[in-house]
Amino acid sequence: MSKLIDIKHPFQIKDVSSINEYLFILKNILRIASHKGVKEKPSGVNIPVRWSQEKNDFVVDFGSNKSRDITGIHLDNLIFYYDNKTEIFNSINHVLNKLKNCSNSASLFENYKLKKNENRFFNFIISENKIFLTGLYNRCQNSKRSGLYSNKNKKSVLIDNSMDFLSSVQEILTFIDLQKTFKLNKSHKSIYLEFLEKLDNENVLLKEKSGLQKSFFLKNYVYKDLEKTKISISQYDNILNQKVSINNDLSFWFLIYHITLLFNHELLKSLNESKIEGVTLYDNISDELIKIVSKFNIKNPDKEIILKAPLMPVSF
Repeated sequence: MSKLIDIKHPFQIKDVSSINEYLFILKNILRIASHKGVKEKPSGVNIPVRWSQEKNDFVVDFGSNKSRDITGIHLDNLIFYYDNKTEIFNSINHVLNKLKNCSNSASLFENYKLKKNENRFFNFIISENKIFLTGLYNRCQNSKRSGLYSNKNKKSVLIDNSMDFLSSVQEILTFIDLQKTFKLNKSHKSIYLEFLEKLDNENVLLKEKSGLQKSFFLKNYVYKDLEKTKISISQYDNILNQKVSINNDLSFWFLIYHITLLFNHELLKSLNESKIEGVTLYDNISDELIKIVSKFNIKNPDKEIILKAPLMPVSF
């Protein structure tokens, strides 16, 4: 998602202090999915669009403190910020032109109070040939920009992403597609028990400091009091693929990442449609948007974010 949309992995919802606590978080996610369903997570370019009173028109605003976003990226100045051969240029150009050519789009922004409040925005995702609207949001304030106060240092808060809201917007913005919604095909309790059983039997082959391979049984570590040295997802990927060795200091967060993927796969395969790569759900208690994905994005320190799938969790 864009920097404005704070969408989290399950392990990012709160500071995890133990595996048991994390398992409780995952069980709660299943409960939410059971009661409310989940939405597909389109992969693509996120385009947050707000109204600019100065330009009296739609602009794109990625929420940074740069003058580009404070002023707003408009069709008239787009070429100054992005090369016209790039995906981001084409995506912004595509969305703004669609809005411009939609006769009732300006009145829609007025109806949802975007014209009165420039901190409100619609977030669009350009995915292949489709344009999805993920919801209506309000930007949060920071040291240089106005917005809602957030005691969690959020970049934005969700106002509405209900199907009633999205369907209502689609009646005017006929060019947008709606995200598919999915339900669990069995009870969340039975899915959770199946997940625990797989967790209990999970065994991965990892490399020790000596260079020798060792079978790593997750059940032997789940209830231990482990040191919590934080590792990145890319470090987890390197350990899983035996590019680097595992040690006790790294075991806790290796477990957190690995349990996350095991859980995600179990939830995704339990939906009423197959071959789903990612979904999102909203927890109104924690006020968090949560993503359930089949693979992680790996950050390369020498480049910007690249997409790379780690080995799927495999039992040996």
